[in-house]
Amino acid sequence: MDTPRVAVVLVGRNPTPALLSSLTLPADRVVLLCSDGTRTPAERVAAALARLAPDRAVSVEGVGPDPHDPAGVAAALERVHRAHGTAPRHLDYTGGTKVMSVAAALYLGAPAPGQAAPRFHYLDPATDLLRSADPAEPPLPLADAGIDLGVLAGIHGARWLSDREPATVRAALRGGARGLREAFPGLHPTEVRGVVNEADVLRHLRHITRGRDGVEVLGPRRVADPRHPADSIADFDALVRFRHRVLCVEVKSGPEEVVARAGWTVAKARRVFGNVAKVLFVHTGPAVPGLRERVAAHNPALNSSQVQVWSLDDLRARLSDGEALHRAFFPGGAVPARPASAAPPADRPAQAPAPVCAVTAAPAAPILVTALGSSRLGLLSAVHAHRPERALLLSSHQGMRAGVREAAARALYAAEHPGAPLPDAEGLRACGYRDRIRFAADPVDGFGAGAVADAAHDWIGRMRGEDPGRPVVVDVTTGTKAMSLGLALAARRSGACVACQVVRDRRVVCLTHGGAAVQDRAVVAWSLVLDGYAPLVGPLADAVCEQGSAQVDVPLVAAAAEHMVRAAGGPVGVWVDGSLADPATADTARERPAVVLTFDDRALGLAAPSWSRTVRSGAVRKVSRGAWAQSVSAATGHLNLRCDVAGKVMALTRPGGDVGRAAELVAWITQEEPDGSGGGADGAAGWGFGDPQRPVLVVADPGAPPAVWDTDVSTL
Repeated sequence: MDTPRVAVVLVGRNPTPALLSSLTLPADRVVLLCSDGTRTPAERVAAALARLAPDRAVSVEGVGPDPHDPAGVAAALERVHRAHGTAPRHLDYTGGTKVMSVAAALYLGAPAPGQAAPRFHYLDPATDLLRSADPAEPPLPLADAGIDLGVLAGIHGARWLSDREPATVRAALRGGARGLREAFPGLHPTEVRGVVNEADVLRHLRHITRGRDGVEVLGPRRVADPRHPADSIADFDALVRFRHRVLCVEVKSGPEEVVARAGWTVAKARRVFGNVAKVLFVHTGPAVPGLRERVAAHNPALNSSQVQVWSLDDLRARLSDGEALHRAFFPGGAVPARPASAAPPADRPAQAPAPVCAVTAAPAAPILVTALGSSRLGLLSAVHAHRPERALLLSSHQGMRAGVREAAARALYAAEHPGAPLPDAEGLRACGYRDRIRFAADPVDGFGAGAVADAAHDWIGRMRGEDPGRPVVVDVTTGTKAMSLGLALAARRSGACVACQVVRDRRVVCLTHGGAAVQDRAVVAWSLVLDGYAPLVGPLADAVCEQGSAQVDVPLVAAAAEHMVRAAGGPVGVWVDGSLADPATADTARERPAVVLTFDDRALGLAAPSWSRTVRSGAVRKVSRGAWAQSVSAATGHLNLRCDVAGKVMALTRPGGDVGRAAELVAWITQEEPDGSGGGADGAAGWGFGDPQRPVLVVADPGAPPAVWDTDVSTL
């Protein structure tokens, strides 16, 4: 019997890439590797694969409770090896954490005699191709046969309350407004217009897509509430699927409704379908110039090609056939060119010996190679932890370099001179610290692990030529996952140590040797990390304009900040969102933490979106529970982008009738399972850093401060 081809696919919170990769990789057996926190989506993917690919054996293997523990990953892969009698042939590292990706790749390592080299794959969202870490290998087109809207929703834990359109929509599809009124004579005229508009959009979408392969169109669907299975937690007016990508269509009676509901609509679309979802808002009446810009101004997170706003007349005129729909919302990606100079894997040198650990037993300051990601905090912490003699920073084409080199030099100086006054930029240059931090000459492809590996390997070789005895460490904590894997591959080829930061415990772990070094706390240039924020001087109310105070519950945020600053055992930085003071930008403040408290190398964001908002006419309208939950989610994402696992958001609200349901919606958006331990609406004990995408929701009155405000965050 031939040796089975085994593929390991890492599973994160978004299970769609895991499903697509499992269907695409040439394997007889698929092992879905997950942490305890992502076991549920992994099991959903396994169930879907059992139906879609019954010829493949599928299993779920866990790495334990900590997805940042390399030992758990190695132990899980050892079990996989024993169970299948062979090392995995393929590794898809799109899902999971960076530590899981790199630890898995290093575990597979060099093949045993007579075995083929393992192949590492990454699902490139720009091209919809499964790319190899080796640029010499052609990418694999995604296989998505059998996938439909029900499957995509199902792996995200969503199911429809009914598989049919509502009776009202069916009546409008058959007989228009007249047929609807005859079938449901008690409907209000406003309801009649809304249902007829939904039916018109659905009829048009079905007409232009009829007979096209890989296209599916559904009418209105309601998503069952996991906490109240007989009720709905979200709904969609129409859904269009092209292969594995989804367009969620929302029909509104006027343009003002689009602005008010945009955030919640996008949040529920991404919750049910992941990052493959796009949203189209269709409103009645004439097109409104600048409406999409107004949506983006109300919620900066929606300023992307994922969100479009059209009038109903635009829809009919612009989507004349299925090809027009495809061009507008599902354009195909180009196949990345294969570099002519790429060498095949067999020509690459084997791993060089590394007798001395550059993390735990280095006789001298090491040479550091790391990447610049969206969170600059990880980069500054890496410089602090390793205290390198020289450091190379790799950035992608999208990376923002401004101020990074100076901040890294300052972090290095602070690490080597604890307690000493920090020099200014000219002082850092004069004492040589700025020259110890270098950027690579050219940006790299953030999705090309092979190109990153080549760039890092070449630089390590040059540094070793200049200083042969100095140890080299590659820190894979920051940058894209492909960049992290590329750095790890370069380290393996050059005999360097591979390190990652376990931010939850403030440790640096050497993945090559298994050693761990405890670090003290980094000096962070928070002004660089928290762009858009400034130190708070004086009372918070004085830093907020009238428009800002209408967006955020300022007294509640101020009370929480005052209590938590007093409770801290060390110095605390207090940073305020700059948009709160500017009437031109204050209407976006609900989408960000109003105040961020910094405790050494930790950041706690305080978000308290208001339960009302002022519309363009000047009227004040109540905010829906879904819109409030979406604002909390947006604020969480805002801080996560800047601080990664070193950041946490505390969402604040006062006691009221909508709080319980809003808490459930926040939990649903952030994928907290109904029986999960996310803290609930009472700020339960046990919260901390390490899970930045799930906020802590605290219901509080400034006059009766909750016990959670007495937490000394500096000890977490």
